[in-house]
Amino acid sequence: MTQRNGPAPRHTTASRPRSLRPPLLSALLMGVLATATACGGDTGDGDSARHASSVPSISSAAPPSSASAAPSGSRTPRSERPASGTAQSAPPSARSSSSPAPSHAPSSRPAAAAGVRRICSAARLTLSAGRMDIGAGNVYLPLVFTNKGTTTCTLTGYPGVSLVDSAGSPIGAPATRRGTTRPTVSLPPGGSASTSLHTLNEGTTDTPCRRTARWIRVYPPDSFDAMKVSARSFRVCGGVFEVEAMRSGTDG
Repeated sequence: MTQRNGPAPRHTTASRPRSLRPPLLSALLMGVLATATACGGDTGDGDSARHASSVPSISSAAPPSSASAAPSGSRTPRSERPASGTAQSAPPSARSSSSPAPSHAPSSRPAAAAGVRRICSAARLTLSAGRMDIGAGNVYLPLVFTNKGTTTCTLTGYPGVSLVDSAGSPIGAPATRRGTTRPTVSLPPGGSASTSLHTLNEGTTDTPCRRTARWIRVYPPDSFDAMKVSARSFRVCGGVFEVEAMRSGTDG
């Protein structure tokens, strides 16, 4: 009884672990090797997998970076780059200073001046009355204009004519136009042009004559200044008082 409950059981329990050490060590060694193998496999495969996965991500990210770089002009050829604002167009001050002013050809000025009509104003003219022509019931009185200036001038169309008394008050209505308009008359210095006044002889019609005038007041064509010449014996009768267009010469 003493042997069963005493030292004998202790010896048996201590001896069993010794018998189990080799299998346990081998199992542990195999586990360590398996773990090392697994770790080595995971490490190698994981690195290669991560490296492989990182390569597509880099290649897929490359096009957006190159596309985004294109608008910045870093890869645009020099010839295709748009010119700067200062290169395309100079400032207004630069253009005004660098660009030559529009030139006017000297030959165009005489041409323009030639197209301008130098009107014979009253200040450039002298007025005289010619010899009265009476016959066949009609009376004609020439009025002659002479250029007293130093340059050529022109007369075109009809003068304005009326009869006035010594006080300058008009006698009846102004003369009406007779006939058609003639070409422009060019008067060189000292040159003359004329018109004719027309009325009827007294008694030709039942319309009485106007009272005798002191002056014939004349406005040259295109002039606002009047000239005067003595009416002498000229008197409007028969209700007819007309003036003709200007013509060259002194015959009216």
